[in-house]
Amino acid sequence: MESAKSYEEKRGVSLWKSRSFLLLSFTTVVSSLSLSMFMFLQSWYIVESLHMAAALGMVLISLTTVRMVSMIVGGVVADRCSQTKVMAASDLTMAVFLFTLSICFLTLQEVPVWIMAVHAGLFGACGGMFEPARDALLPKVTGKDQLTRANSVIQGTIQIATFTGPLLAGVLIHSLSYSFVLLIIVLFLFLSGVGILFVKKQGKDAREGERSPFYAQLAEGFRYTWQSRLLRSLFIITIIVNFFISGPLMMGLPIFVEGVLDGSALDFSLVQGGLTFGMILGAVLIGFLNIRRRRGAYALYLIALEGAGMFIFSRADTLVLSVLIIVLIGMIIPAVNIPLLSLVQSSAEESKVGRVMSLIRTGSLGLIPLSYAVTSLFLGWGIPIQTLMAWSALPLLVSVFVLYVTYPVLRSAD
Repeated sequence: MESAKSYEEKRGVSLWKSRSFLLLSFTTVVSSLSLSMFMFLQSWYIVESLHMAAALGMVLISLTTVRMVSMIVGGVVADRCSQTKVMAASDLTMAVFLFTLSICFLTLQEVPVWIMAVHAGLFGACGGMFEPARDALLPKVTGKDQLTRANSVIQGTIQIATFTGPLLAGVLIHSLSYSFVLLIIVLFLFLSGVGILFVKKQGKDAREGERSPFYAQLAEGFRYTWQSRLLRSLFIITIIVNFFISGPLMMGLPIFVEGVLDGSALDFSLVQGGLTFGMILGAVLIGFLNIRRRRGAYALYLIALEGAGMFIFSRADTLVLSVLIIVLIGMIIPAVNIPLLSLVQSSAEESKVGRVMSLIRTGSLGLIPLSYAVTSLFLGWGIPIQTLMAWSALPLLVSVFVLYVTYPVLRSAD
């Protein structure tokens, strides 16, 4: 049965007819939905119930920092073990941790912030194992010919879950208790953890039972990524894009709307919603196009367009123009990320995909706090946010030119 399914997938059966891909998409969207719901719940509880807004940053740092470290470890684990078992263990362990937190809400009159921070760290540690395993599993489920389309579906569902998670959590918290909402998230994670075990993949886990030392495999992943000119260039691209986009754009949006457009909370929601809508639309378009040729050059062109879009957005002085431009920028973000992810998954050795993907994701995510800090520093010096956005566009354009010239393997990579 499994051999027949693998043969059909290699022959290009539609993703929507692949039960394994649909299960993988389901578990991804449920895990992402659970993460976004939990982050909203803990943020709202700390601010609204504990009245400790200043402590919220430390709790979020606890979650994100541990999550980044866990992703590095998860890359090695994903290459050593069955990816489906790693993902199931990740979801089910998170479910156990959140169940204990729901018990705390039931038994304690007020859950201390340190308990929230500890559970946030535990949640981040388990969640960080999920993504490298999923990234290593995807090529085995879909085959390389449909990787771009498959990644577009996965990234699109993640964006939808990230957008709807806080909305759903807010509605549930308004109607139910915190403990009951946590139990709903536990149920989601349980369904995801069980469902992923039914995913069938092509071939076997080549490194399952691997006895090489853990640190040796981790170092091997670093060496392999850096010694490959293509993977090294992709690593550099993700770092550059995330550094110059995250702080000035993501952090700067509310500052831009309030300070430049003199807008309200509703205006900010329209701009933020435009970015999210653009990202979802971009993922859908990339899935429809299913680009399989010259993905490296295609990504470079779009990064240059993203830089130009950043510059134009910094000059916008009306809400309508700002929303139109931010939708375009939102469309470009997945249009860059998805082909690059597919290129990594199809170019790296199958036994090292988990480590390579975890390193690239961690390298890009690790610079987001630094980007926030640098942006805050310049703002503290009195530099307007629109100026920072315009300045950030220049390194993107220069980086595209430098990478295009110095890494010919990138512009010719399929």
